[in-house]
Amino acid sequence: MARRVAAVCWLVSAAWYVVAEAVAAAGMPGYSYATDVISTLGQPAWSPRAGWLNGALLVQAVAFSLGAWLVAGLARTRSAVLLRVCAVGNGIGNVLVATVPTGTGSPWHVVGAGIAIVGGNLTAIAAAFAWSRGRPSCAALAAGVTGLVGLAILLAGVPPSGAWERVSVYAIYAWQVGMGVALLVRPRQR
Repeated sequence: MARRVAAVCWLVSAAWYVVAEAVAAAGMPGYSYATDVISTLGQPAWSPRAGWLNGALLVQAVAFSLGAWLVAGLARTRSAVLLRVCAVGNGIGNVLVATVPTGTGSPWHVVGAGIAIVGGNLTAIAAAFAWSRGRPSCAALAAGVTGLVGLAILLAGVPPSGAWERVSVYAIYAWQVGMGVALLVRPRQR
């Protein structure tokens, strides 16, 4: 039961995020996924559909953390503990990003984005080892590392910033979709 609930949490949240980001972007003429950062879509002063993105981030905060909490209980390893901690960090970061818009002068938006991105990608890396039986999951490891590399390139100031930010964020969603599907289709491991 925990596997299915976690899978549904992750799959629904990822799908909702993609839809919400697209709706918010469609409401901003000239918005570019390559050059504009995601946070622009969540700033009510700039984005007429900011509520869509911010709502999706709040859904992700709960769904990602809940899914990780449920599946980590199935692994019972140190990596599973790390998976839970990082996923909760991702959730806290997403709440900060959704509730403290960029451009307000508060540092909490950037702090939240950092916690969400690092926490989400470290969750994927921890998951790579949580059920590994000595061999980490290459897909989970690749997703987490790709996301962290994307974040490093973004922080280094390499253009286009919107694209690099999306590499760091979409890696999390790609992992959670892959994990969600795997939880639904793979037979239960003993």
